[in-house]
Amino acid sequence: VNELDCRTVSIETGIQNSGLGLALIFNPRIFPPELQLGGMAMVAAWWGIWHIVAGLILAFYWRKRPVETVVKTN
Repeated sequence: VNELDCRTVSIETGIQNSGLGLALIFNPRIFPPELQLGGMAMVAAWWGIWHIVAGLILAFYWRKRPVETVVKTN
Protein backbone atom coordinates (compact mmCIF):
# COMPACT_ATOMS: atom_id res chain seq x y z
CA VAL A 1 0.00 0.00 0.00
CA ASN A 2 1.42 3.37 -0.93
CA GLU A 3 2.03 6.14 1.60
CA LEU A 4 -0.90 8.28 0.49
CA ASP A 5 -3.34 5.41 1.06
CA CYS A 6 -1.75 4.67 4.45
CA ARG A 7 -2.29 8.26 5.53
CA THR A 8 -5.93 8.17 4.45
CA VAL A 9 -6.67 4.86 6.16
CA SER A 10 -5.04 5.93 9.44
CA ILE A 11 -7.25 9.01 9.82
CA GLU A 12 -10.44 7.35 8.56
CA THR A 13 -10.07 4.34 10.87
CA GLY A 14 -9.69 6.52 13.95
CA ILE A 15 -12.82 8.50 13.20
CA GLN A 16 -14.86 5.36 12.48
CA ASN A 17 -13.74 3.67 15.71
CA SER A 18 -15.03 6.60 17.76
CA GLY A 19 -18.50 6.29 16.28
CA LEU A 20 -18.43 2.54 16.70
CA GLY A 21 -17.64 2.94 20.40
CA LEU A 22 -20.69 5.15 20.93
CA ALA A 23 -22.90 2.79 18.92
CA LEU A 24 -21.81 -0.17 21.05
CA ILE A 25 -22.35 1.71 24.31
CA PHE A 26 -25.93 2.63 23.40
CA ASN A 27 -26.82 -0.81 21.99
CA PRO A 28 -29.40 -2.33 24.40
CA ARG A 29 -28.42 -5.87 23.34
CA ILE A 30 -24.92 -5.31 24.74
CA PHE A 31 -25.63 -3.10 27.75
CA PRO A 32 -29.05 -3.24 29.45
CA PRO A 33 -31.03 0.04 29.42
CA GLU A 34 -31.14 0.19 33.23
CA LEU A 35 -27.34 0.36 33.39
CA GLN A 36 -25.94 3.88 33.94
CA LEU A 37 -23.74 4.52 30.90
CA GLY A 38 -22.97 8.21 31.30
CA GLY A 39 -19.32 7.71 32.15
CA MET A 40 -18.69 5.31 29.29
CA ALA A 41 -20.48 7.62 26.85
CA MET A 42 -18.38 10.58 27.99
CA VAL A 43 -15.15 8.63 27.52
CA ALA A 44 -16.18 7.58 24.00
CA ALA A 45 -17.32 11.12 23.14
CA TRP A 46 -14.08 12.70 24.36
CA TRP A 47 -12.11 10.00 22.57
CA GLY A 48 -13.94 11.00 19.38
CA ILE A 49 -13.04 14.64 19.92
CA TRP A 50 -9.41 13.61 20.50
CA HIS A 51 -9.44 11.69 17.19
CA ILE A 52 -10.66 14.78 15.37
CA VAL A 53 -8.03 17.05 16.97
CA ALA A 54 -5.19 14.55 16.52
CA GLY A 55 -6.32 13.84 12.95
CA LEU A 56 -6.29 17.55 12.11
CA ILE A 57 -2.81 17.99 13.59
CA LEU A 58 -1.56 14.96 11.68
CA ALA A 59 -3.19 16.15 8.46
CA PHE A 60 -1.55 19.58 8.77
CA TYR A 61 1.81 17.91 9.46
CA TRP A 62 1.44 15.59 6.47
CA ARG A 63 0.34 18.49 4.29
CA LYS A 64 3.76 20.09 4.78
CA ARG A 65 5.57 16.79 4.16
CA PRO A 66 5.16 15.62 0.55
CA VAL A 67 4.39 12.01 -0.25
CA GLU A 68 7.41 10.17 -1.55
CA THR A 69 6.71 8.37 -4.78
CA VAL A 70 8.35 5.03 -5.34
CA VAL A 71 8.90 3.86 -8.88
CA LYS A 72 8.76 0.10 -9.23
CA THR A 73 11.05 -1.51 -11.76
CA ASN A 74 10.42 -4.91 -13.27
